[in-house]
Amino acid sequence: MAAGVIYTKTAAGSAEIVDRKLRLPPRLRTMLILIDGHQPEFLIREEAQKVGAPSDFLDQLIARGLIEKSGQVVVAANSPDASSGFPAAPPSIELPAGDEFTRFRAAKDFMNITVVDALGIKSFFFTLKLERAGNVADLRELVDGYRQAIVKGEGEAQADVLTQRLRQMLR
Repeated sequence: MAAGVIYTKTAAGSAEIVDRKLRLPPRLRTMLILIDGHQPEFLIREEAQKVGAPSDFLDQLIARGLIEKSGQVVVAANSPDASSGFPAAPPSIELPAGDEFTRFRAAKDFMNITVVDALGIKSFFFTLKLERAGNVADLRELVDGYRQAIVKGEGEAQADVLTQRLRQMLR
């Protein structure tokens, strides 16, 4: 697999996030949640290493029909590391341009899925706060509480990865 490949969830992958029918191991489920169609493979692999996901997580998700290749990061031929397929520095990942409501919904859904995944029923009070949020600024105010909740349920490494991804979404 090329390092610049972009993966997206299939319909089965999106359904698995909601239904949990396959009962994926926790770290594999986290990686399924993090596959968003925007991050290149090398960044996804860095996140996987930080959260302790199995090294073959992409193969497992593909084999189960939960993700698929959807594109590739293009490296300019004159860039210093073009021959290796890696850009000289991690690219700035642009989330799809959308209105603020679209960004708000995506970030709110991400927060809800990941905090419930980390804490289960213990996430109740945080999800109540999340439901009261009405815009991106409200979500930004919840980032520290979100991180603390993830630390409590999953640990520092996973909290770092998920919080970093959330902050990208809230820019």
